[in-house]
Amino acid sequence: MTSKQILRRMNERELLEQAYYLVISFPFHEEMCKYTDSLFGELCEDKYPLVSKGMWTGIIELRSHNLLNWPEEYGNILFQAKVSDSGTYFLLGKDNKALCRISGYVPNRLIPDADGCGDYIRLRIKSNGTIENWPDVPDFSEFIDGAMVVDRIDGNIKEEPVFNVCMDLTYDELMDKLFRLPKHLQMEIGKALIENASGNNL
Repeated sequence: MTSKQILRRMNERELLEQAYYLVISFPFHEEMCKYTDSLFGELCEDKYPLVSKGMWTGIIELRSHNLLNWPEEYGNILFQAKVSDSGTYFLLGKDNKALCRISGYVPNRLIPDADGCGDYIRLRIKSNGTIENWPDVPDFSEFIDGAMVVDRIDGNIKEEPVFNVCMDLTYDELMDKLFRLPKHLQMEIGKALIENASGNNL
């Protein structure tokens, strides 16, 4: 079953102009997902880029077809996942605010492969994050057709987009969000915090 929300009634041309980012989030199951390297075959066990707290989360800049949070050290990878109806997909505007949301089957008119039948995601990712098989002309019709017009997009998903940073948080809430990020981002943030603390103690 698929549920859809859109902030206001708009046509596909308007969404094409306004949508800058796509956030994909779904539960990661090892038996349903596979990272394949062209030189070394499948990645070693426990090496799963973009997976945190059991969720796979990717942020794609639609105009450049770039997976923004892809760790370069993993090189060129084919990622395949059987997602079926367990995914959540947000289209965000230039200001990172959600325009619409699909919860359910994969919108394969936008997300490769076109023959995924709403069950599969297959991304050919280069080391710089570019998705080689992303469609040149995006098709947002699955985000519009049958969508319920709402005043506010419901962002109640297990893995929140990393863009959602403008909020008041307690220490425990901040640490919880930090540990949801990919490991390489956790390391960079940790280094920055240590450097900042060292500088304040001088």
